[in-house]
Amino acid sequence: MDNSSSDGSVEMLQENFPQVQLIRNTENMGFSIANNQGIKVALANGAEQVLLLNNDIEITDSKWLETLSSVLESDPEVGVVGCKLLYIDGRIQHVGGVIELWGAYHRGEGEKDRGQYDKTEYVDYVTGAVLLIKSKVIREIGLLDEGFTPIYWEDCDWCLRARFYGYKIVYTPKPTLIHHCGVDTAKMGGPKKSFISRKNAIRFFLLNFQVKDIVKRIITLETKAALACIFSYNRNGALPIALRKDAAIRMELFLNEWLPSVKNLKSIISLRQQRFALGAKLDL
Repeated sequence: MDNSSSDGSVEMLQENFPQVQLIRNTENMGFSIANNQGIKVALANGAEQVLLLNNDIEITDSKWLETLSSVLESDPEVGVVGCKLLYIDGRIQHVGGVIELWGAYHRGEGEKDRGQYDKTEYVDYVTGAVLLIKSKVIREIGLLDEGFTPIYWEDCDWCLRARFYGYKIVYTPKPTLIHHCGVDTAKMGGPKKSFISRKNAIRFFLLNFQVKDIVKRIITLETKAALACIFSYNRNGALPIALRKDAAIRMELFLNEWLPSVKNLKSIISLRQQRFALGAKLDL
């Protein structure tokens, strides 16, 4: 999948790897849409497993894919597997992820790799940067949710959906690969990335959490975020000390983070009903 790149990679592929089936988008379609294009082709061609692999992953193990595949097929209940990813300086970038009502995060991110995550274990999710999934799982749970376009939270949602269907998500320390993290998203700039992440986080928790927990998050985290748009606080979170001069701009941004989910609330409710009808109440 080429998402409208301009670095000569398409020409390199066509010249050096003519056997590769290349789908070239004329514009950047975002992570979910582009990956779904490739996934559909893979399934149509009889693939038993589908690999999501970011273009900024450095392969450091000749048997990396064989290792991932063997873990995926080690248990019928395993639906998705991901591996240890390091930053280029050797610090941990990803060793499986944790999902909570307040957000999702990579375990161990930024820690020195001392082998503290060197055992295969079940996790809440694995990053879509390197994600191997059984094709039969995709046929059951569906493709990546394109409502998370352009990027962020679609991998968490996919893994959580697999868990709703009774599958396990596995992290394995081998292979260990290097992730040149954020090469593409760096072009967005910090404020835009933050906006997209917040917008998609709202969609994620509205889709996947029970109503009582959604209300709890709105009353606590979301209300606090809204107030922070208006007031500037002391470091210890005490009473506000001043109204923000840019309060109107900040509040508009906050409302715009919520707007897509509010507009699509009917479809979100429909998707929720499908997921919770499976009877799996996950302890998140």
